[in-house]
Amino acid sequence: MSGQDVQEYTMSGEVLVRPDALAGLARIDTLIFDVDGVVMDVTNSIRIVGCDAVRVYLTRILSWPDDGPFVEPREIELYKLADGFNDDWEIAGINVLTYLVKAELTGSRDVALLRRTKPTIAELAGAARESRGGVPFVRRTVLDRLDGEARERVLSQWDYKKIVQVFQEIYAGEDHCYAFYGYHPQHVHQPGRIALDQPLIRRESIPKSLTKFGVYSGRTWEETKAALEMAGIADLFPRERVIVVDDGMLKPDPRGLATLVRRMDSAAAVFIGDMPDDREAVRRYRAGRTEAEPEIFDCLVLSGPLGGRCAGEIRAAGADVIASDVNVFMEWWAQEAAPAS
Repeated sequence: MSGQDVQEYTMSGEVLVRPDALAGLARIDTLIFDVDGVVMDVTNSIRIVGCDAVRVYLTRILSWPDDGPFVEPREIELYKLADGFNDDWEIAGINVLTYLVKAELTGSRDVALLRRTKPTIAELAGAARESRGGVPFVRRTVLDRLDGEARERVLSQWDYKKIVQVFQEIYAGEDHCYAFYGYHPQHVHQPGRIALDQPLIRRESIPKSLTKFGVYSGRTWEETKAALEMAGIADLFPRERVIVVDDGMLKPDPRGLATLVRRMDSAAAVFIGDMPDDREAVRRYRAGRTEAEPEIFDCLVLSGPLGGRCAGEIRAAGADVIASDVNVFMEWWAQEAAPAS
């Protein structure tokens, strides 16, 4: 980080905070939470599922040889650092598409060869970050390498709905797949990786002076409800205070935040996330906000999968507050920023 970047924050207790945000943070009456990386530790679930879904689709659905790692968690994280990659299903989809295009171009299904064939996942993620074009940019970039007939051959093998289904089956497992998605597993018969999710949030850290709590997550409603129950805080979040993919709003779309603060009649809110797309949702909300609408501040925490390895990028995203985890932020706010009673 440059000296200029570091000087944008001051240390207050155990958090980094922008000095120009302190007065506004004292006015908040609402906390809005992301789930993955904030409420729940998904290090051993979602990232691994994103890798396994690509492998299972190619090897079990398309009968490719299973002779090496197709995608590694660190490569998914490279996409997560770019704007427009909040949806893990979509990332799995473009990774499958990338392999299909490379196989068409090389005439090979050798995983080691295809991993080296340009553009690599790292190169695609870097280009997407530069372009800020999100998933559509990557899809267009890889498909543009093919002519009409070759493209049709690839797309005939690329079944996005089935890729999502494989992802869901790996994550939910036989115990939860029907409850979450309304069907029984067809391709993967094993315990779901959801069992490896672990709560990050501590209920006792939630400020007692606040009563308005919302969630804005890229999960489905059933996935979100399960996470809140595992964390022991489900009673704080009635359905109308939860915005998920089922509601047709996906970060960084600011409408999810706008909907929540309107429903809760918030005076001011903080959105606690762990990804650049969380920060981007707040930035877009601010860009379209009128004076009559509540302020929304943002806190990025380092407890998500990007965490310490990408702390520099988290700081560069320019959030109002940076904390090691959600509990540290909430305890800091209650002690240092909350108005005196």
